[in-house]
Amino acid sequence: MKNQYDGGEAIVDACRRLGVEYILSSPGTEWAPVWEAMADQIHRKKSGPKLLDVWHETLAVDIAAGYTMATGKMQVVLLHAGAGLLQGAMGIHGAFVAGVPMVVISGESMTYGEQPEFDPGAQWIGNLSIVGGTTHLVDAIVKYGSVAGSPHTLHEAIIRAGELAQRQPAGPTYLSVSTETLMGAWTPPKNPRVVPPAPRVLTAPEDIEKLAAQLSKAKHPVVLTEGAGREVETYQALVALCEKFALPVIEKPGALFANFPKDHVCYQGTDIKPFWNDMDLAIVVRVRVPWYPPSNRPPKAFTAIVDEAPHNAAMAYQSLQADMYLEGNMAQTLRDLAAAATVDKAAVEARRQQLTAAHNAMVEKRDAAQAAARKKTPIDPVWVCAALNAVMPKDTIYIDEVTTHTATLRQHLVQNHPQTLFTRQGGLGQGLGLSLGLKLGKPERQVVTLIGDGAFLYNPALGCLGAARDYNLPTMTVIFNNKKYAAMQGMHHKMYPDGIAAEIGVYHGTHINAPDFVKIAESVGGYGEQVADPEKLQEALKRGMEANQSGKPAIIDVMVES
Repeated sequence: MKNQYDGGEAIVDACRRLGVEYILSSPGTEWAPVWEAMADQIHRKKSGPKLLDVWHETLAVDIAAGYTMATGKMQVVLLHAGAGLLQGAMGIHGAFVAGVPMVVISGESMTYGEQPEFDPGAQWIGNLSIVGGTTHLVDAIVKYGSVAGSPHTLHEAIIRAGELAQRQPAGPTYLSVSTETLMGAWTPPKNPRVVPPAPRVLTAPEDIEKLAAQLSKAKHPVVLTEGAGREVETYQALVALCEKFALPVIEKPGALFANFPKDHVCYQGTDIKPFWNDMDLAIVVRVRVPWYPPSNRPPKAFTAIVDEAPHNAAMAYQSLQADMYLEGNMAQTLRDLAAAATVDKAAVEARRQQLTAAHNAMVEKRDAAQAAARKKTPIDPVWVCAALNAVMPKDTIYIDEVTTHTATLRQHLVQNHPQTLFTRQGGLGQGLGLSLGLKLGKPERQVVTLIGDGAFLYNPALGCLGAARDYNLPTMTVIFNNKKYAAMQGMHHKMYPDGIAAEIGVYHGTHINAPDFVKIAESVGGYGEQVADPEKLQEALKRGMEANQSGKPAIIDVMVES
């Protein structure tokens, strides 16, 4: 039995020091040293991360991202060479856009069989090598990328990458590690440390006072948010602020999280137009694109941006049109603002009465639309939302990858608790993996992926279902199946409303001849059911939930209107 540590042990120990709980991997031959270190951890009954091997690189990245979104804890991903890095790039880009910290590591070879007594394998020289190295493959989609070129620096290089990933703006970091480095002898540090968490940075008191003065005198203040609900404490701080001052809350139509309870009178939906001309203060809480077009700012409003990292390096263009920025910890910033501003009791009570009336009218309109949708066939997506509201537990976690029906979900899917909605960011094809990561982080919660048939086919679906089975992560997937890429047809028609395609009814890049989604679920021992009758939808959802409770993944294939 070996008694010498190498680079594999350096990686595993660095993960221990960073508090990493899972190493997600799509296996590659270079990772034998890590596998050996994991075997040693089991043999010696040492504490440390658990290794989860999955069938696709994007899936590995997305499970890590979903777990971090659910728990706030950064994880590590191992990918195979440049080829695996390219496969995982979709997920890495999604994490970069979403500000999710992680450390991604992929392998390389430096000697290509020329080193005496060490053969990394002929695949490196023939197929896997990347001219100039692998870091430039991901330079544009990570915070930091480098080469850890020696077993003597590998351990601290990983720790540094993890610390960088967790600083604002948070995001993925990348290291290239050669097989030769992994196999080299490594000496553990004589005085090891547990890496401290990233410190909480606070907004300057003078900035709090400046915004508090604006809030105290505002006659028509409005809160606009897209991502306040990323953390429970920020969600709660926003609710407390808005309750105290009776502030109307508008969510962006594509809100990234459940940001505010939808049964609260301050919640005013997703349409900012009724407030546009009168608002004199806009408190913009974690929004990437407050206005569209971006330079079209409200005519009378003083705009305050509340966001730890408002200037998003993942965006090619951004124009926030801000009058001030508050970039400290968001929850504390909102709490400090609530404490510093002066309450005009008469004005607040009058505003609360107006908001209550408007909120009640919005809810009445929503309920009427859901009742009207119940009898429609094919099934109306509005009724899918109503059925989910009726059947699913109130703390169900939803992941949204429907695209065409996103605005419908925001209007009709009712969430009154934090961390009940997450969205994939970046390109389509990540929702199923993110759901598994959320389930891994919140195993006691029901997790439901809401996804279009087109988006489902972009996902590594078999790998996701296999991981759900193998790691006991039973989630439900509800497919909004309209048998086409509706977004493609919609954009074609928008660009050519009087074109030939519209005239003759021929649209390319639109129609989907999909496989049998029920049989896909059954292929891994899961439960599948197709639903075309709106009156049978709720019972189908209940059966899917029962399958989850018995440990099986479930797919409910809902035939929706085009």
